Amino acid sequence: MIKKIVIISLLLSSALVDAQDSLVSSIETRGMLSSGDTKPFWFYANQNGRVDSKSNFMTLAAVKYANSFNESNALEVGGGLLYNDGLYEDIKIDELYAKYTWKIVEASAGIKHRDEKLKGISSVGGDIIWSNNARALPGLYIEMTEPIKIFKWLQAKGTFGHYYLGDDRVVKNAQVHHKSLELALVFSPGDRLSGSMKHYVQFGGTSPRYGKQPSSFRNYIDVFFGQGSSTNDAFEGDQINSLGNGLGSYELAYDLTRENYYLRLYHQSLFEDTSGIELSNFPDGVWGAYLEPANSKYIDAIVYEYVQTVSQSGRFMLNGDIGRFSGGDSYFWNGIYNTGWQYENQIIGLPFILPGEFGRRFKNDRSFVHHLGITGALGEFKYKAKGTYVKNLGTYNDPYPKSEQAVYSFLEIEYPTQYGNFTGLFAIDYSNLTKENLGLGLKYYYSF
Repeated sequence: MIKKIVIISLLLSSALVDAQDSLVSSIETRGMLSSGDTKPFWFYANQNGRVDSKSNFMTLAAVKYANSFNESNALEVGGGLLYNDGLYEDIKIDELYAKYTWKIVEASAGIKHRDEKLKGISSVGGDIIWSNNARALPGLYIEMTEPIKIFKWLQAKGTFGHYYLGDDRVVKNAQVHHKSLELALVFSPGDRLSGSMKHYVQFGGTSPRYGKQPSSFRNYIDVFFGQGSSTNDAFEGDQINSLGNGLGSYELAYDLTRENYYLRLYHQSLFEDTSGIELSNFPDGVWGAYLEPANSKYIDAIVYEYVQTVSQSGRFMLNGDIGRFSGGDSYFWNGIYNTGWQYENQIIGLPFILPGEFGRRFKNDRSFVHHLGITGALGEFKYKAKGTYVKNLGTYNDPYPKSEQAVYSFLEIEYPTQYGNFTGLFAIDYSNLTKENLGLGLKYYYSF
């Protein structure tokens, strides 16, 4: 199997060799074992969907070509093939995309993972809605790589995306609309206060229970503005409230850049409906502090995050007018889009939310989380460590008889050589409901 993937990677490389601006191919393999029935949490969470809780082995072959035409225009084309065993054993397309950059606007089309944030040590991957826990969604994504200056003290930045979810779900061939807007106050070159909103909507597709869902251009306008359906072919609730399964996040962040450190303080909320948009579920979300010391020999970055999803605007209840309900937000799940905010059976956002059986309500969406992550180097060895305390309560509809209290610990140590990078993986999970779970692994990476 590895031999086939290597051959395909070399063929892709040779197809682009004439363009020799920048061509990089790579091979990555990973082997893992554990004392429990599943792997430790951080072995598979926030891993771009490349491994799952049952995976023992993974190999990835990738190739990337980049060409800068001038200072304002650049093209990147990339692709990769993935094989893993476990729950979803198969050869898959990991990435296959083209990305074009013009000045501060970047557009990518195809299947492409989002860039890693906060050096990979955040519990939510730096984004509570899209944490890189799942595989990349196929679609179009446009973003501003730098903010524009409206005034000297005011900046703005935005993104736009459109994705396809395929048929491996209850509502087949649903689509996802995305947009975001960030505004920032710049007090000085080293002090920046930003506020942003990210908005996603699952819409369209065909439900086995409710039939074909609205997806015309008129319906897309409704989705874009987060309003009820303008057509009468939508489910009654989608006509009264908003069309499709909408979800999103507010983020408030303060960035301090000093000679000796960079510090980011941030809060990202969660919302599923009007109650969340109005912050009735406060203080649900992630609260974090991320630090990059400038002169440390041993620490590149450290992060602390507190995450909670227990409020959900209270229990589900009638809220005033007939047909309007509030509370019990059931983050990432929806009554029509029963697969919820998942892609190929893995949660797209916050990885502590645990899905149930196919098409069923989630097992757990109410948690308290304390997380510490750190990365750096000790001589020639690079390291990354995570320690996470989690208290899981189940859901409002189906709470756990006894809450689960667990600790997820993780350490990776990488040693670079001329023959590639070798990385040892170590993890131990403790839970009051299950036996402790010890995990060991070895990763090898080589680029050429």
